[in-house]
Amino acid sequence: MQKIRYYVLKRMEQRKKLPIKPPHIAFTLLFLSWLADHLFPQFRFINGSNRYIGLAIFIVGISMTFYSFYLFKKNKTPILPGQKPTFVVMAGPYKFTRNPMYLGVTIGLLGISIYIGNLLSLLSPLIFFTVMNMVYVPFEERLLEKIFGKQYLDYKKEVRRWV
Repeated sequence: MQKIRYYVLKRMEQRKKLPIKPPHIAFTLLFLSWLADHLFPQFRFINGSNRYIGLAIFIVGISMTFYSFYLFKKNKTPILPGQKPTFVVMAGPYKFTRNPMYLGVTIGLLGISIYIGNLLSLLSPLIFFTVMNMVYVPFEERLLEKIFGKQYLDYKKEVRRWV
């Protein structure tokens, strides 16, 4: 597993871009969650009005993601991974986590999984989080370290990767 991760990261660095963007992964996992519920209804574990808790969780996650987007736009730095950043955002949710966009999407996927109520759909946030943590975040952190050096390393010491 470690060799595969190393190979993927090396290939991404050589290309200086990411072949698949995180939103594509998130939407694919969202679709697979819906599909899992329709193909395997026997795995439903949440029914009735309890499912609506998932919508509240989804709104919290997506709100965090969009607020993080706003902070990137406000500071005129690219949002998509692999593009050269021009600014290290350290305000808002970036005071508590270095990856509020990915954390927000993970929380949003968890909320949708709870709303769907199917045990298999709970794999979506886990898969998204794992892929971001093992592939995208290390790639982005190396890029930020190269571009911003000590400023980013100091930020990295003060703020945890996730929470």
